[in-house]
Amino acid sequence: MENIVRFEHCGELIYTFTHREDTRSSAEEPGGTGSGPAGVPSGRCPLFGDRLSFRLLDAPVAVPCPFSNGHETPCAFLLSSRSGPTSISEQNDSELHVGISNSEGVVFSYTESGVQRQQQSWEKSLTIPLITPSNHPSVPLITPSNHPSPVVVTPSNHPSPPLLPGSVVRSWDRRLETFSSQDRWTTDRFSEEGEFGSCCYGFALSFINEVRRSEVMEVISQNTFTLGCVLPTIQRSSKYLSLYDHIRHHGYYLSTTA
Repeated sequence: MENIVRFEHCGELIYTFTHREDTRSSAEEPGGTGSGPAGVPSGRCPLFGDRLSFRLLDAPVAVPCPFSNGHETPCAFLLSSRSGPTSISEQNDSELHVGISNSEGVVFSYTESGVQRQQQSWEKSLTIPLITPSNHPSVPLITPSNHPSPVVVTPSNHPSPPLLPGSVVRSWDRRLETFSSQDRWTTDRFSEEGEFGSCCYGFALSFINEVRRSEVMEVISQNTFTLGCVLPTIQRSSKYLSLYDHIRHHGYYLSTTA
């Protein structure tokens, strides 16, 4: 996926891809047979085509992508999809898969084949740090729509304070390995209903709560965790993908600054 930047020009907030060259072929020129949108020339305003110039404080700002490499996010709750990151959206019905990463980035997840320990395949995931607080730049993300009032997403939607104290990181890997080896996560019990449901979600949330119990912390319910952590994360993904898709088809997205 290309990176998205935001800058102000011609009285508008403009969202576009970085370093996007004008790659129109003859088939994509007016009157041609191509169906793809024309690229936005690098360094030029997508509205009027004049060359862009910025003062230091007005330079384009990167819009943070909600997807990251789950293997580089230790001690986190991860969401992914076999259909790729573009399927992790409120508008998509594809089945999601969740896992828990250890301190080395190995992802543990419960499947029909039992608990998997993967060192790859989670490179484009939504991540929810369970110990260290999230650190996303405070750049607003605007959702393209026909509504006059844009939707702004800010870091305030991230769970705070962290779900677990920093002290648990020292024993995280040992706890996760021991938990994953329990009989309740065998292949033949995959469809059984547990305290927090069956399958991968129940596995992940059960581990979080086992650690919370050991730290004399209140158990977090499935509804609380979903509404407070998972749903806001998927909503950010949906808004980003909506913005990305709009730029991909039109070359840019506008939001009036006034």
